Amino acid sequence: MTPIRFAFGLHLHQPVGNFDHVFAQHVEDVYRPLLDTLADRGFLPIVLHLSGPLLEWLEAHERGYLDRLGRLAADGQVEILLGGFYEPVLASLPRRDRVEQVQWMREAVRSRFGVEATGLWLTERVWEPDLTADLSDAGVRYVLVDDRHFLATGFRAEQLHAPFWTESDGKRVALFPIDERLRYLIPFRPPEETADYLRELRGAGHGLAVLADDGEKFGGWPGTKDWVYGQGWLDRFIATIGRLVENGEVRLSRLDEALVSVPSGGIAYLPTCSYREMESWSLPPDAAIRLERLERDLGEARAAGPDGALIRGAHWCNFFVKYSESNRMHKKMQALSALSRARGDHPEVRRAIGRAQCNDAY
Repeated sequence: MTPIRFAFGLHLHQPVGNFDHVFAQHVEDVYRPLLDTLADRGFLPIVLHLSGPLLEWLEAHERGYLDRLGRLAADGQVEILLGGFYEPVLASLPRRDRVEQVQWMREAVRSRFGVEATGLWLTERVWEPDLTADLSDAGVRYVLVDDRHFLATGFRAEQLHAPFWTESDGKRVALFPIDERLRYLIPFRPPEETADYLRELRGAGHGLAVLADDGEKFGGWPGTKDWVYGQGWLDRFIATIGRLVENGEVRLSRLDEALVSVPSGGIAYLPTCSYREMESWSLPPDAAIRLERLERDLGEARAAGPDGALIRGAHWCNFFVKYSESNRMHKKMQALSALSRARGDHPEVRRAIGRAQCNDAY
């Protein structure tokens, strides 16, 4: 049996305008010890996305961190992902602005790290079918989305350990399903449970396992700093998965490598979708209560499985219906962006509008 490819992906992010001490604390508690430990112990390659606001802050305050990351990227040991530079929900933007945000990130990655990024971290994993053509126009070759997006379309869980292809307006991108089980195992459960799961997938003949989740849960979330570093979870995880690598059972993999090495699962047309909690949060309160009751009636096991994926909440943009303040900000941003386009797209104006597109305030 060939080894299963394991893509270990992390999304490191801070929003526009966060406090300096928050950035600095996360560098100290999460970003530096995580990268140093993974690199020093040879747990490579890994996949990494940095939000634009974090990238800008690191450039101003922690250039040594970016220097080391750049060396690893140049050596092929870290695959850098694209994204909307200022962390917008791309589905909420005018189409030209979507492309612009991704191109800003592409230029930043190229100029700072000297590599060409072609994969994309999708903010809040909010997917819309018409994103395909815009992402293709921005130079994106593949996108990470939740496996739930596929389950909500009728795919079976056992199909989702491979890349898929989707298209719009005659343009295509590949889709990598993020394995929800891995997101809940890492780093919250003993590493042996992850090892058992990877062996289970390999035994079933699967060629790929994809983790992609917030890097802040490796020391930034409450209680995780002591668990991941103080109590040695990360060291045990690296040693446990390292034994699988040495035994030829697992191969750490970049996503661009997996795209050409793992046979495609075929074509997929995904609906407008996000993660389960986001779809619930965007519902009006009475509807959110009804959804909770429905999931409770279904039972925890079925609600967490493929059947539960068919029971869905609202689209992310329903926040503009639920909260008039968000809607006013959003429509003002759209109007200003259109006015900027009409008046020559001054670079400083475009950047100010780009920062105003950061998802957190909405």
